[in-house]
Amino acid sequence: PQFTSPEPGWRMAAYVELSTKAKMPIFGLGSWQAPPEKVGEAVKYAIDLGYRHLDCAHLYGNEEEIGNAIQQKIKEGVVKREDLFIVSKLWCNDHERSRVKKACQTSVAHLKVDYLDLYLMHFPMGYKAGEELSPKDENGMIIPSNTDFLDTWEAMEELVDCGLTKAIGISNFNHEQIERLLGKPNLKYKPVNNQIECHP
Repeated sequence: PQFTSPEPGWRMAAYVELSTKAKMPIFGLGSWQAPPEKVGEAVKYAIDLGYRHLDCAHLYGNEEEIGNAIQQKIKEGVVKREDLFIVSKLWCNDHERSRVKKACQTSVAHLKVDYLDLYLMHFPMGYKAGEELSPKDENGMIIPSNTDFLDTWEAMEELVDCGLTKAIGISNFNHEQIERLLGKPNLKYKPVNNQIECHP
C-alpha cells in the first residue's frame, strides 16, 4: 500500500492498490452479524452514501439479501458493477479441493454478480466437508478436515483462472501460516491481503 505521510493538509488514501493493480477502497461495509431483513437496507444506504467496498461471506448467511440490494442500486443507476469492490470468503467446511469452486459459485450467484473482486480463505483450518457449517462430534468438538490449506489454495488459484474472482487472499492467518503459503512450491498467485478482525 502507498500512503502519504501525515503532513499539514494530509488526507488518508481512498484505496489500497493490490498487487493485481486493483484498487480496494479503504472503507468498506462489513456484513457479519447484520440482521436479516435489515442488511439489504444497510447495503443500499451505504451505497447511497458512497461506500463501494462490500465485505461478505458465505458463513454470514446474508449474501442473497445483499445481492438483491446491489442489483437494486445498479438498476437505479446509482452504481455500475465495476464501481463496486465485492469480497466473499470460503468457509471451513468447503476446504476440500472438490468443493472450492462450487462454494465460490454459490456466493457469486447469491450476490447476483458475475465475479468477485476478492475471494478469501476465511480461516486456515478446514472442517469436515459437508453442508453443516460447524460439524461437531458427540463431545461438541469441531470435526476437523485433513485437507491442507495449501491444497485449498491451489483450488482457489483456479478460481482466478476461470474468472470467478479477480483476486484471492487469506483471512485470520498467522505469521507462520503466511510464510508457509508464500513458500509453497509452484505458487501461482500470492495472496493479495490477510484480513483480520481488529478492535482498536
